[in-house]
Amino acid sequence: MTTGAQIAEEKKKLKWKMTKIGIALISMLFLSLAVVIKPVAGGATVVKVDPSLIEYYEDATGQQFTVAIKIVDVMNLYGFDIKFRWNTTFLDYVSDSVHVPRNATYPDGVLYSPLIWTFTQVNATTGTYWIAYSSKWPAPSFNGSGTVFNMTFKVKQQPVQPQPDAHITLELYSTDLAARGGAPIPHTTQDGTVILHALVARHDVAVVGVHPWKTIVGQGYSMRINVTVANQGDFTETFNATVYANTPAIQTKTLTLTSGSSTTIIFTWNTTGFAKGNYTIKAIADTVPGETDIEDNTLTDGWIVVTVIGDINGDGKVDIKDLVLVIKYFGSYPSHPTKPWNPNADINCDNKVDIKDLVLVIKHFGEHYP
Repeated sequence: MTTGAQIAEEKKKLKWKMTKIGIALISMLFLSLAVVIKPVAGGATVVKVDPSLIEYYEDATGQQFTVAIKIVDVMNLYGFDIKFRWNTTFLDYVSDSVHVPRNATYPDGVLYSPLIWTFTQVNATTGTYWIAYSSKWPAPSFNGSGTVFNMTFKVKQQPVQPQPDAHITLELYSTDLAARGGAPIPHTTQDGTVILHALVARHDVAVVGVHPWKTIVGQGYSMRINVTVANQGDFTETFNATVYANTPAIQTKTLTLTSGSSTTIIFTWNTTGFAKGNYTIKAIADTVPGETDIEDNTLTDGWIVVTVIGDINGDGKVDIKDLVLVIKYFGSYPSHPTKPWNPNADINCDNKVDIKDLVLVIKHFGEHYP
Protein backbone atom coordinates (compact mmCIF):
# COMPACT_ATOMS: atom_id res chain seq x y z
CA MET A 1 0.00 0.00 0.00
CA THR A 2 1.37 3.38 -1.12
CA THR A 3 1.82 5.78 1.67
CA GLY A 4 1.48 9.56 1.51
CA ALA A 5 5.23 9.97 1.83
CA GLN A 6 5.83 7.74 -1.20
CA ILE A 7 3.32 9.70 -3.28
CA ALA A 8 5.05 12.94 -2.37
CA GLU A 9 8.41 11.48 -3.38
CA GLU A 10 7.07 10.36 -6.79
CA LYS A 11 5.66 13.84 -7.44
CA LYS A 12 9.04 15.33 -6.56
CA LYS A 13 10.86 13.03 -9.02
CA LEU A 14 8.35 13.79 -11.81
CA LYS A 15 8.74 17.52 -11.24
CA TRP A 16 12.53 17.20 -11.49
CA LYS A 17 12.24 15.26 -14.79
CA MET A 18 9.96 17.91 -16.24
CA THR A 19 12.39 20.61 -15.17
CA LYS A 20 15.31 18.85 -16.91
CA ILE A 21 13.26 18.43 -20.10
CA GLY A 22 12.37 22.12 -20.03
CA ILE A 23 16.00 23.13 -19.58
CA ALA A 24 16.99 20.89 -22.50
CA LEU A 25 14.29 22.36 -24.76
CA ILE A 26 15.30 25.93 -23.89
CA SER A 27 18.97 25.13 -24.56
CA MET A 28 18.12 23.66 -27.95
CA LEU A 29 16.07 26.76 -28.79
CA PHE A 30 18.90 29.12 -27.94
CA LEU A 31 21.36 27.01 -29.93
CA SER A 32 19.09 27.09 -32.97
CA LEU A 33 18.62 30.83 -32.64
CA ALA A 34 22.37 31.30 -32.38
CA VAL A 35 22.81 29.56 -35.73
CA VAL A 36 20.12 31.68 -37.39
CA ILE A 37 21.19 35.09 -36.12
CA LYS A 38 24.97 34.55 -36.07
CA PRO A 39 26.44 37.85 -37.33
CA VAL A 40 28.98 38.12 -40.16
CA ALA A 41 32.43 38.68 -38.69
CA GLY A 42 33.45 42.31 -38.95
CA GLY A 43 30.00 43.69 -39.80
CA ALA A 44 27.96 44.11 -43.00
CA THR A 45 29.26 43.12 -46.44
CA VAL A 46 31.08 45.88 -48.32
CA VAL A 47 32.34 46.17 -51.91
CA LYS A 48 35.09 48.77 -51.82
CA VAL A 49 38.03 50.42 -53.56
CA ASP A 50 41.31 50.02 -51.68
CA PRO A 51 43.04 52.31 -50.94
CA SER A 52 40.10 54.66 -50.61
CA LEU A 53 42.21 57.83 -51.07
CA ILE A 54 45.26 58.64 -53.21
CA GLU A 55 46.66 62.19 -53.26
CA TYR A 56 49.38 63.86 -55.34
CA TYR A 57 50.76 67.22 -54.26
CA GLU A 58 53.70 67.23 -56.70
CA ASP A 59 53.44 66.79 -60.46
CA ALA A 60 52.37 63.18 -60.97
CA THR A 61 52.00 63.31 -64.75
CA GLY A 62 53.09 59.92 -66.13
CA GLN A 63 53.08 58.20 -62.74
CA GLN A 64 51.19 54.93 -62.24
CA PHE A 65 49.20 53.66 -59.27
CA THR A 66 47.15 50.54 -58.54
CA VAL A 67 43.90 50.05 -56.64
CA ALA A 68 42.14 46.86 -55.58
CA ILE A 69 38.40 46.25 -55.71
CA LYS A 70 37.52 44.02 -52.76
CA ILE A 71 34.51 42.22 -51.29
CA VAL A 72 34.72 42.37 -47.49
CA ASP A 73 32.94 40.24 -44.86
CA VAL A 74 30.64 38.26 -47.12
CA MET A 75 28.82 34.98 -46.41
CA ASN A 76 27.67 32.37 -48.93
CA LEU A 77 28.96 34.27 -52.01
CA TYR A 78 28.47 32.36 -55.26
CA GLY A 79 28.60 35.10 -57.88
CA PHE A 80 29.01 38.83 -58.50
CA ASP A 81 28.36 41.48 -61.18
CA ILE A 82 30.38 44.70 -60.72
CA LYS A 83 30.61 47.84 -62.88
CA PHE A 84 33.36 50.38 -62.26
CA ARG A 85 34.31 53.73 -63.86
CA TRP A 86 36.81 56.60 -63.71
CA ASN A 87 37.55 60.05 -65.20
CA THR A 88 39.47 59.72 -68.48
CA THR A 89 40.38 63.41 -68.53
CA PHE A 90 42.99 62.80 -65.87
CA LEU A 91 43.54 59.02 -65.80
CA ASP A 92 44.58 56.46 -68.40
CA TYR A 93 43.77 52.78 -67.99
CA VAL A 94 46.98 50.70 -68.01
CA SER A 95 46.05 47.13 -67.03
CA ASP A 96 43.91 44.94 -64.79
CA SER A 97 44.41 41.64 -62.98
CA VAL A 98 41.39 39.49 -62.05
CA HIS A 99 41.81 37.47 -58.82
CA VAL A 100 39.17 34.82 -59.49
CA PRO A 101 39.04 32.07 -58.38
CA ARG A 102 40.87 31.94 -55.05
CA ASN A 103 43.70 29.44 -55.51
CA ALA A 104 47.47 29.14 -55.27
CA THR A 105 47.89 31.87 -57.90
CA TYR A 106 45.45 34.24 -56.19
CA PRO A 107 45.35 33.34 -52.48
CA ASP A 108 43.69 36.71 -51.85
CA GLY A 109 40.95 36.17 -54.46
CA VAL A 110 37.23 35.39 -54.24
CA LEU A 111 34.97 32.48 -55.32
CA TYR A 112 36.03 28.88 -55.88
CA SER A 113 36.28 26.61 -58.88
CA PRO A 114 34.60 25.36 -60.91
CA LEU A 115 33.24 28.50 -62.54
CA ILE A 116 30.15 28.53 -64.75
CA TRP A 117 30.34 32.10 -66.08
CA THR A 118 33.15 34.60 -66.51
CA PHE A 119 32.92 38.02 -68.13
CA THR A 120 35.20 41.06 -68.26
CA GLN A 121 34.95 44.13 -70.48
CA VAL A 122 37.11 47.23 -70.37
CA ASN A 123 36.53 50.43 -72.35
CA ALA A 124 39.56 52.67 -71.88
CA THR A 125 37.97 55.42 -73.99
CA THR A 126 34.87 55.85 -71.84
CA GLY A 127 36.60 54.77 -68.61
CA THR A 128 34.40 51.81 -67.71
CA TYR A 129 35.03 48.25 -66.58
CA TRP A 130 32.49 45.44 -66.22
CA ILE A 131 33.24 42.14 -64.54
CA ALA A 132 30.92 39.22 -63.67
CA TYR A 133 31.81 35.75 -62.35
CA SER A 134 29.85 32.80 -60.92
CA SER A 135 30.77 29.50 -59.32
CA LYS A 136 28.90 26.25 -60.07
CA TRP A 137 28.27 23.06 -58.15
CA PRO A 138 30.18 21.40 -56.50
CA ALA A 139 32.13 24.60 -55.72
CA PRO A 140 31.71 25.69 -52.09
CA SER A 141 30.38 29.12 -51.26
CA PHE A 142 32.89 31.85 -50.53
CA ASN A 143 33.00 33.30 -47.02
CA GLY A 144 35.20 36.12 -45.77
CA SER A 145 37.06 38.84 -47.68
CA GLY A 146 39.01 38.91 -50.93
CA THR A 147 40.14 40.87 -53.98
CA VAL A 148 38.01 40.79 -57.13
CA PHE A 149 40.55 42.61 -59.34
CA ASN A 150 43.41 45.08 -59.32
CA MET A 151 43.52 47.98 -61.77
CA THR A 152 46.52 50.13 -62.69
CA PHE A 153 46.13 53.73 -63.91
CA LYS A 154 48.51 56.38 -65.23
CA VAL A 155 48.07 60.07 -64.47
CA LYS A 156 47.59 61.88 -67.78
CA GLN A 157 47.85 65.43 -66.50
CA GLN A 158 47.76 67.43 -63.31
CA PRO A 159 45.82 70.70 -63.06
CA VAL A 160 47.76 73.94 -62.80
CA GLN A 161 46.58 76.97 -60.86
CA PRO A 162 44.27 78.82 -61.29
CA GLN A 163 42.59 75.52 -62.20
CA PRO A 164 41.05 73.80 -59.15
CA ASP A 165 42.25 70.55 -57.64
CA ALA A 166 41.00 67.50 -59.52
CA HIS A 167 38.84 65.23 -57.37
CA ILE A 168 38.44 61.97 -59.29
CA THR A 169 35.98 59.32 -58.15
CA LEU A 170 36.81 55.66 -58.76
CA GLU A 171 33.17 54.71 -58.77
CA LEU A 172 31.50 51.36 -58.15
CA TYR A 173 28.35 52.44 -59.94
CA SER A 174 26.63 49.03 -60.09
CA THR A 175 27.25 46.03 -57.82
CA ASP A 176 25.28 42.80 -57.40
CA LEU A 177 26.30 39.90 -55.12
CA ALA A 178 24.50 36.56 -55.20
CA ALA A 179 24.39 33.62 -52.79
CA ARG A 180 24.10 29.97 -53.79
CA GLY A 181 20.70 29.62 -55.40
CA GLY A 182 20.69 33.23 -56.65
CA ALA A 183 19.44 35.07 -53.57
CA PRO A 184 20.85 38.63 -53.46
CA ILE A 185 23.37 39.48 -50.75
CA PRO A 186 22.74 42.90 -49.15
CA HIS A 187 25.85 45.07 -49.09
CA THR A 188 27.15 48.61 -49.23
CA THR A 189 29.80 50.16 -51.50
CA GLN A 190 32.76 52.43 -50.84
CA ASP A 191 34.17 54.34 -53.84
CA GLY A 192 37.76 55.48 -54.13
CA THR A 193 39.03 59.05 -54.59
CA VAL A 194 42.13 60.38 -56.34
CA ILE A 195 43.04 64.00 -55.65
CA LEU A 196 45.42 65.78 -57.99
CA HIS A 197 46.30 69.03 -56.26
CA ALA A 198 46.66 71.94 -58.67
CA LEU A 199 50.29 72.85 -59.23
CA VAL A 200 51.67 76.34 -58.86
CA ALA A 201 52.13 77.75 -62.37
CA ARG A 202 55.82 78.03 -63.30
CA HIS A 203 58.19 79.37 -65.96
CA ASP A 204 60.76 76.85 -67.19
CA VAL A 205 62.71 76.51 -70.44
CA ALA A 206 65.49 74.00 -71.08
CA VAL A 207 68.06 72.82 -73.60
CA VAL A 208 67.48 69.09 -74.06
CA GLY A 209 69.78 68.24 -76.99
CA VAL A 210 72.95 69.44 -78.74
CA HIS A 211 73.96 67.56 -81.91
CA PRO A 212 76.84 68.81 -84.12
CA TRP A 213 76.35 67.75 -87.75
CA LYS A 214 79.97 66.59 -87.88
CA THR A 215 82.93 66.33 -85.53
CA ILE A 216 85.74 67.45 -87.89
CA VAL A 217 85.63 70.56 -90.07
CA GLY A 218 88.21 72.27 -92.25
CA GLN A 219 89.12 75.75 -91.11
CA GLY A 220 87.07 78.34 -93.01
CA TYR A 221 84.12 76.05 -93.76
CA SER A 222 80.67 76.19 -92.17
CA MET A 223 78.81 73.38 -90.45
CA ARG A 224 75.44 72.77 -88.78
CA ILE A 225 74.70 72.28 -85.10
CA ASN A 226 71.20 71.09 -84.15
CA VAL A 227 69.94 72.28 -80.76
CA THR A 228 66.66 71.06 -79.23
CA VAL A 229 64.97 73.33 -76.69
CA ALA A 230 61.79 72.74 -74.70
CA ASN A 231 59.26 74.78 -72.76
CA GLN A 232 58.68 72.72 -69.62
CA GLY A 233 56.66 75.43 -67.89
CA ASP A 234 53.04 76.52 -67.97
CA PHE A 235 53.27 79.73 -70.01
CA THR A 236 54.14 80.62 -73.60
CA GLU A 237 57.73 81.91 -73.56
CA THR A 238 59.84 84.00 -75.96
CA PHE A 239 63.57 83.73 -75.32
CA ASN A 240 67.03 83.54 -76.89
CA ALA A 241 69.10 80.40 -77.44
CA THR A 242 72.84 80.73 -78.06
CA VAL A 243 75.47 78.22 -79.16
CA TYR A 244 79.09 78.53 -78.04
CA ALA A 245 82.33 76.97 -79.25
CA ASN A 246 84.37 77.05 -76.03
CA THR A 247 83.88 80.69 -74.95
CA PRO A 248 83.03 82.53 -78.20
CA ALA A 249 79.36 82.62 -79.20
CA ILE A 250 78.66 81.07 -82.57
CA GLN A 251 75.11 82.27 -83.13
CA THR A 252 71.99 83.44 -81.25
CA LYS A 253 68.38 82.81 -82.26
CA THR A 254 65.08 84.03 -80.78
CA LEU A 255 62.16 81.63 -80.54
CA THR A 256 58.69 81.35 -79.03
CA LEU A 257 57.41 78.09 -77.51
CA THR A 258 54.02 77.28 -76.06
CA SER A 259 53.72 75.35 -72.80
CA GLY A 260 54.85 71.73 -73.16
CA SER A 261 56.27 72.12 -76.67
CA SER A 262 59.79 71.70 -78.04
CA THR A 263 61.65 72.44 -81.25
CA THR A 264 65.00 71.78 -82.92
CA ILE A 265 66.90 74.85 -84.14
CA ILE A 266 69.63 74.65 -86.79
CA PHE A 267 72.66 76.83 -85.97
CA THR A 268 75.40 77.44 -88.53
CA TRP A 269 79.00 77.77 -87.41
CA ASN A 270 81.32 79.53 -89.82
CA THR A 271 84.77 78.52 -88.63
CA THR A 272 86.51 81.41 -90.44
CA GLY A 273 88.59 83.22 -87.85
CA PHE A 274 88.59 80.32 -85.39
CA ALA A 275 92.00 78.84 -84.64
CA LYS A 276 92.66 75.19 -85.40
CA GLY A 277 92.07 72.95 -82.38
CA ASN A 278 89.41 71.23 -80.30
CA TYR A 279 86.18 73.02 -79.39
CA THR A 280 83.50 72.04 -76.88
CA ILE A 281 79.99 72.91 -78.04
CA LYS A 282 77.55 74.37 -75.54
CA ALA A 283 74.01 75.71 -75.89
CA ILE A 284 72.31 78.09 -73.46
CA ALA A 285 68.65 79.09 -73.27
CA ASP A 286 68.26 82.49 -71.61
CA THR A 287 66.51 82.51 -68.24
CA VAL A 288 62.92 83.71 -68.64
CA PRO A 289 61.27 86.02 -66.06
CA GLY A 290 60.11 84.09 -63.00
CA GLU A 291 62.16 80.98 -63.83
CA THR A 292 63.81 79.21 -60.89
CA ASP A 293 64.88 75.88 -62.44
CA ILE A 294 67.86 77.16 -64.44
CA GLU A 295 70.26 74.21 -64.25
CA ASP A 296 68.79 72.65 -67.40
CA ASN A 297 69.07 75.92 -69.36
CA THR A 298 72.64 74.96 -70.28
CA LEU A 299 73.76 71.79 -72.03
CA THR A 300 77.31 70.89 -73.07
CA ASP A 301 77.26 67.94 -75.40
CA GLY A 302 79.67 67.42 -78.26
CA TRP A 303 83.08 68.47 -79.49
CA ILE A 304 84.42 69.58 -82.85
CA VAL A 305 87.94 69.65 -84.29
CA VAL A 306 88.78 72.62 -86.52
CA THR A 307 91.64 71.39 -88.65
CA VAL A 308 93.44 71.60 -91.98
CA ILE A 309 91.15 71.44 -94.99
CA GLY A 310 91.17 67.85 -96.24
CA ASP A 311 91.96 66.31 -92.82
CA ILE A 312 89.11 63.84 -92.50
CA ASN A 313 90.31 61.72 -89.55
CA GLY A 314 91.27 64.70 -87.38
CA ASP A 315 94.94 63.82 -86.88
CA GLY A 316 96.10 67.33 -87.96
CA LYS A 317 97.49 66.35 -91.36
CA VAL A 318 96.26 65.52 -94.85
CA ASP A 319 97.77 62.26 -96.03
CA ILE A 320 97.00 58.92 -97.65
CA LYS A 321 94.59 57.95 -94.86
CA ASP A 322 92.35 60.92 -95.70
CA LEU A 323 92.52 60.10 -99.41
CA VAL A 324 91.44 56.52 -98.68
CA LEU A 325 88.51 57.79 -96.58
CA VAL A 326 87.17 60.17 -99.21
CA ILE A 327 87.38 57.37 -101.79
CA LYS A 328 85.62 54.97 -99.38
CA TYR A 329 82.64 57.30 -98.92
CA PHE A 330 82.67 58.67 -102.47
CA GLY A 331 79.10 59.01 -103.79
CA SER A 332 77.44 58.83 -100.38
CA TYR A 333 74.93 61.26 -98.90
CA PRO A 334 72.57 61.27 -95.88
CA SER A 335 70.00 58.45 -96.10
CA HIS A 336 71.80 56.78 -99.01
CA PRO A 337 70.11 53.37 -99.48
CA THR A 338 73.36 51.36 -99.64
CA LYS A 339 76.44 53.50 -98.95
CA PRO A 340 77.36 54.40 -95.36
CA TRP A 341 77.47 58.12 -94.59
CA ASN A 342 80.40 59.85 -92.90
CA PRO A 343 79.75 63.61 -92.61
CA ASN A 344 83.45 64.26 -91.91
CA ALA A 345 84.27 63.09 -95.46
CA ASP A 346 81.95 65.83 -96.76
CA ILE A 347 84.72 68.43 -96.57
CA ASN A 348 82.83 71.33 -98.18
CA CYS A 349 79.65 70.58 -96.17
CA ASP A 350 77.25 70.27 -99.12
CA ASN A 351 75.67 66.99 -97.87
CA LYS A 352 77.42 64.72 -100.34
CA VAL A 353 80.88 63.23 -100.86
CA ASP A 354 81.85 63.83 -104.47
CA ILE A 355 84.61 65.00 -106.78
CA LYS A 356 84.86 68.39 -105.06
CA ASP A 357 85.80 66.73 -101.77
CA LEU A 358 88.35 64.52 -103.52
CA VAL A 359 89.90 67.59 -105.21
CA LEU A 360 90.19 69.32 -101.81
CA VAL A 361 92.10 66.39 -100.31
CA ILE A 362 94.46 66.33 -103.28
CA LYS A 363 94.89 70.13 -103.21
CA HIS A 364 95.85 70.18 -99.52
CA PHE A 365 97.72 66.87 -99.50
CA GLY A 366 100.73 67.07 -97.21
CA GLU A 367 99.52 70.07 -95.19
CA HIS A 368 99.45 69.74 -91.41
CA TYR A 369 99.36 71.62 -88.14
CA PRO A 370 101.11 72.56 -86.03
